Formats: sequence, structure tokens, C-alpha cells
Amino acid sequence: MRPALRLPLVCLVLGSAAVAQHQPPDPGHSRHGASFDEGPRQAAYPMPGMSSQVHMAIAGLSPAAQAMFDQALCQLHGFWYFESERSFRQVAKEHPDCAMAYWGMAMCNAEAVERAVGFIAQAVVRGASVPVYEQRWIDALAAYYQIDDAARVELRSGDAGRVGVAIAALVKKNEERPKELKETLGRQLVKDFGTVVHEFPEDTEAMALLAVQIWHLYDWGSGVPIVSHAAIDSLLDQVFAKAPRHPAHHYRIHLWDQEKGERALRSAAVIGETAPGIAHQWHMAGHIYAGQHRHFAAAWQQEASGRVDHAHQMRDSVMPFLIHNYGHNQGWLAHSLSNVGRLERALAVAKNLAELPRHPRWNDLAEGDSIASEARTAIVATCEDHEAWETLLALAADGHLEQSESAMGEVVRLTGLGRACFRLQRRQEAEAHVAAAKALLPKARAERAKRLDEAEDEALASKRDRPSIDRTLDEAQRRSTDVVRAVLDLQKTLEGERLLANGDAKGAATLFAELEHFPKTLLADAWLAAGEPAKAVEILEAENKENPHRAATMLRLAIAYDAQPKDEALAAKRSEHLEQCAEHLDLGALAASPLYRRHGGSGIAAARGVNADAASSETAGCGEDFGTRPALATLGPAHWQPSPAPALDLPSASGGRHTLASHRGRPTLVVFYLGFGCLHCVEQLQALHPRAAEFAAAGIDVIAVGTDDTAKAAANLADLSEAERFTFPLLADPEHAAFRAWRCFDDFEDVPLHGTFLVDGEGKVRWQDLGAEPFTQFDWLLTESRRLLALRMGAAAGSK
Repeated sequence: MRPALRLPLVCLVLGSAAVAQHQPPDPGHSRHGASFDEGPRQAAYPMPGMSSQVHMAIAGLSPAAQAMFDQALCQLHGFWYFESERSFRQVAKEHPDCAMAYWGMAMCNAEAVERAVGFIAQAVVRGASVPVYEQRWIDALAAYYQIDDAARVELRSGDAGRVGVAIAALVKKNEERPKELKETLGRQLVKDFGTVVHEFPEDTEAMALLAVQIWHLYDWGSGVPIVSHAAIDSLLDQVFAKAPRHPAHHYRIHLWDQEKGERALRSAAVIGETAPGIAHQWHMAGHIYAGQHRHFAAAWQQEASGRVDHAHQMRDSVMPFLIHNYGHNQGWLAHSLSNVGRLERALAVAKNLAELPRHPRWNDLAEGDSIASEARTAIVATCEDHEAWETLLALAADGHLEQSESAMGEVVRLTGLGRACFRLQRRQEAEAHVAAAKALLPKARAERAKRLDEAEDEALASKRDRPSIDRTLDEAQRRSTDVVRAVLDLQKTLEGERLLANGDAKGAATLFAELEHFPKTLLADAWLAAGEPAKAVEILEAENKENPHRAATMLRLAIAYDAQPKDEALAAKRSEHLEQCAEHLDLGALAASPLYRRHGGSGIAAARGVNADAASSETAGCGEDFGTRPALATLGPAHWQPSPAPALDLPSASGGRHTLASHRGRPTLVVFYLGFGCLHCVEQLQALHPRAAEFAAAGIDVIAVGTDDTAKAAANLADLSEAERFTFPLLADPEHAAFRAWRCFDDFEDVPLHGTFLVDGEGKVRWQDLGAEPFTQFDWLLTESRRLLALRMGAAAGSK
């Protein structure tokens, strides 16, 4: 890239004066500014499983760059924004003047205003003489981000300082735009995309992008309603008439997901094959099937999505916590598997979620969408569905259900553990959980106060209008109050479980019925224990009607029917219900369910005339309209597994050579730092130095790999006092060969990056952090390292 005109984005970090002086960035940071610090730093490559029906012709691109642009657009259609940005950036590296590459990067960052503005500004800089087709796309997005004629003049001035000031002003202007203006700009963006369709009526990409932009305008909370879902669906039909396997089938599923899901079934049948290398394409069909209560089909789609994610993670050394939607998919997969009676497979998925590495930045354990919370919920819900109380306690004992940092996480954990202990008459442990639930209330109230203060500070700092600030505070109040109420409900739940354990089932059922979100299946259990099967049947029949084909409900309903006085009408109803169970549950897997064993199960198997341990094909029960599906094993492994660490054999500052292989059998923390000339790296090593003994006590060795040669590293080490001198080996990699092998390298700018890795005793990478800044939260990492190393990857062992 040409620095004179490509540097303006750096002003977002250093200010326009620094840009004007061409001040170099800190080590590890992009010379193109913060927008590139946060994005992908390794080169893109032609990925397997991309669509062959996505094409947007861009002037001047080489065949390879055009193919890469089409790959980026395919990934954009699949909402795989990080990889899409990487592919667009690869195009920009090969063709620095390609304005549409920067347009694409802006499209990938619709929810990151600062980055989007920086990228579209770069497209404007380069777009003065592009063909009309490309100009329409750039102008549309530039108008959305309020780049007017005056701003264009500044951006195209060629003066780095003026360009930097202009971009900073645009960022501020867009971050402060009121809701009404955002709606107006959104409507204009739809009109401008419509203009592209009008002027280029044969362009399938224009039609696809217009369709999703209309949906985005509504879905992103703008308050602008979709007047006609059918009209957008008709637009998509025009896309599919020209490109039947276009990944825009994804858009049809989003369009109908919350409206009339059955209208998206035709797209659900084909969406995976439109871009089989994009996990989200498989995942979204699961939304439709789950909404239609077709749990076999939903589970298949979610497992396919997870396998594609695992293949990508393990192929490209990507940590699961960096994959948007991954935890959500796996948690839902466990739920779907539980619904069809596959207890062991559901628990294997949930356990693997619990065994995954976490990150303090990307997986805030206080939030409900983290991998940790998905694991916790999946374990508890699956065990409750199937009365697997012993299993639940065993998983807690071996570290799969550890204490949560958040009040809501503790609500889930204590609900499951308290209930299991009471159901198993482990009274002392049960009462300990009751005490913990009581102690949780002050924590929840303190969290509420803190979140309200943080929401208010953030809202005021944003300088939004008063109504917008009030809405933000109202939402923060509602969410944090929900947590407090959940704790109060937890306390009542355990009080009811105590009554049930004491033999007062009616009292327990009465108390459970007062709780708004108490599971209907467990409420029915209480009434059945109270000797009132008719009430249990009434509750379960209603639940089975509202949420049909769930093993937890259907098996309990069969038990409740058996508990009622026998008559002809009941016998007919019971027989019909058993046939439904045989149709919608996996009979071969049910034998592992304690709930199924409590029922006896033979009646369900006999209803279809098969053995209870009969095997099923992968798509059994998915429906005749399910379409053609590949074998799941061809998409990727069933569970995440850590990847082997690259070899490490380098000279040491203390003399001789040092290898990672010499640490075989002992976990090792490997830190890549950018030499003693990097102030932040020195601070990182100084932070690690006093903790190295703690890592050693945990059985973890420490080594550091730097960009300095051995002489320079040794000299800098000698300059430190004896107390300050690092006790761990400093290895020299001045040619950056190890940095490249471990992916601690920016392929676009040919500069090394910071990296921190936990390698286990078998030489596999269990945790990593790469980026512009060195990782310094070593107290957190020591705790996480102990957790990861204590957990055997049991769920993944032997998976295919």
C-alpha cells in the first residue's frame, strides 16, 4: 500500500499531527490504524466450501483477486464477517487501489461504526474514477455514513492530516446520530440499493443485498416495520431463478424465522449446500426446523454447523471463543438432542462446551451469551429433562459445572445442584446450596446497582438525546431486575424441593405453580408425586401442545397416563401417545435416559414394533422434505479438540538452543514478545516475572520468544537487576520464522504480532491470544490454565 494516501486511519489512534509526521505505530499495531488492529491480520486463502454462484465483477482485478472478492461476498452473505473482511483485505493487498475492497470491509462492520466509517472513507478516497456500477455501491454506503461533498473534498485532498481530521469528524458525527436520523439514513440506503437493482436489473448480487438490507432495516431495531414479507420473498425468488443455490437462501430464513417459518422450509432444505464451508449456513436452517418442532432435523443442522466450525477452528488455529454464534449453536444442539432423547450425545456436546478455552475479553462470564453460560445451561437443562441427577452431580464434581462469577450463572447452577441433591436425598449438600442461594441475593442487588450506574455513565458519555438515554436506562433496569427476581425464584424453588423431599408433594406443587418460569415438566412431576395424576396429565398435555415432540414432556406424559385409573378412552389416548413417542424420539438412544427407564419404555418400542436399541440413520426422523445431506463426518469433527503446537527450536539468550519438545510432559506457557524495544512487551514480561513461580507451582513452565537476536536479548537481560532478571528462558527469533509458524504475524504488513499460548503436556495448544497488544492478565490466565488442564477432553475423546 502507498503510505502517503493510505495512512489516514491511524489518526483514530494517534491524532492528525502524528499522521502528518508519519510517526510509526507501536510494535504490533497496524500502520493503517485502529481499524486494522481489530481486524484479521493473517492472509486469506481460497477456502473450501464457498459458493460458485456468487459473483460481482470488479474492474481491474486479476482472476485470483476477483475469485477472492467473490469469496468475500459469499462470506458476507453468510454473516461470516471476520473471514469476509479478511478476504476483502486480501484483495486490497493485491490491488491497493481497489475501492470496492474497502467498501466490502465497511459492509462487514455495520455494527462497528468507527471501523465502518474508516473503511468507507478509504473507499471514497480511491473511488473517484471507478465504473458507475461500483460508484453506486460506494455512494450508497458513503451517504449512509454521512459523507457529504465537503467531506469528500477533505478525504481526497491527499493531505494525511486533513484526511485524518475528516475521518475523526465523521466517526463522531455517526456515533452521535439520533435514532430518527439513523432510521432516515437506513431508508435512504434501501432506496440507493434499489437504484442499483433498477440500473442493473440482471445483477443477482444487487437483488440479494437489497433484500437483506430491507430486512436489516427492520431487524436492527430501527422501528421501521416490514410492510410486506412476501415482496422481499419475491425479490429473493428472482435471485434463485438465476442462481438456484445462491447463499441468499440465508436471507429468506431470517425473513420468515419470526413470522411464518414454514415459508422458509424450501430454503432450509438447500441452504447448507449453497456454502457448505460456512457454519452459519447450516445453523440457520435449524432455526426453521426447531420452530416447526422438528427436533431431529434441527439437531442435524446444528451438528452440521458445529462440525464445520470445528473444521475451521482446527484447520486455521482459531480459538472457539472468537467464533460468533458458536456457543449459541452448540447449546441449542444439546437442547435439540435432548428433545429427541439422545441424552448421552447431548451431554457430550454440553461437556465439550464446558471444556473449551475462554477469554476475559471475548467471553464475559457475567453475560448470558458466553460459551461458559451456554455450557452451564445445557448441562443443567439436559440432566433435568432426563432426571439424570447422579450425572449432574458427577459433572459438577469433575469441574464441568464450576461456580459462576455472575448471579444469573449461579441461579442456573444452584437450581440444578440443589434440585439434584434434594431428589437424591443428599440433604446436607442440598442445604448448603440453599444457604448459597440466600447469600446470592445481596450479590444480585449489588450487580443491579453497578449495571445501572455503568449504563447511565455510558449513555451520558454517548451524548445521545434524552429519550434514547431513558430507553437505555429502562432496559438496564429491566435486565438487572430480572436477575434479582431470578434469585428470589431460586430460593422459592429450593424451598419447594425441600418440601418435595420431605414428602409434602402437594405443598411443593402449589409453591412451584406460583413461579412464572418454572418448568412445566417438573411441576407435573410434583403433582404426580402428590397422587394427582389428572393434574399432571392436564399440565403435560398443554405443554406438549405448545412445545410438541420433546422427550422430557412426552415421556412424563406416558408415565402420567399410566398412573391414572384405566378405562377405554384412556387406553386409546395412551396408545396414540405411545405411537407419537415412537415417531418423534430416538428409541435406540433412549435407553440411557433415567426418565425413560422409569417409564419402562417397552410400550413405546412396541408401538412401532422395533427394539428399543434399534439404530437410526443420520437423517432418520428429519422428514421427507429435508433434502439431500452429506454424511456429517465429512463436514468436520463432532467436538472441538486442541491443535498440535508448531515446533519450536531456537537459540537462547543464556546460551545454547531451547526446544518446546524438551518440555514434553509438562504444560508450557509460550509468550511471543516484540523485543525490548517494545515498551508494552517489557511491561508484559515484568508482569509475568513474579508470577512465573506460581505457574511453576501449577506444573506449568514458561518460555518467551522475542524478535531480538541472542546478543541483544542477553545484553538487555544483563541490564536488569538480579531481582528484575527474568527466570524463564528468552529465545531469539529475529527472522520471525517461529512468529510466522505460530501465526503471530501480520501477513498483510509483514510485521510480527504479540502472542500468548498455553501448550499442554501433549504438545497441544489449549489457549491462545494474538493481537496488537500483549496479554497481561496473568492472574486470570493462571486460573484458566488450571481449569483447562484439570479437565480431560472427555467429550471429544474418540469423536469422529
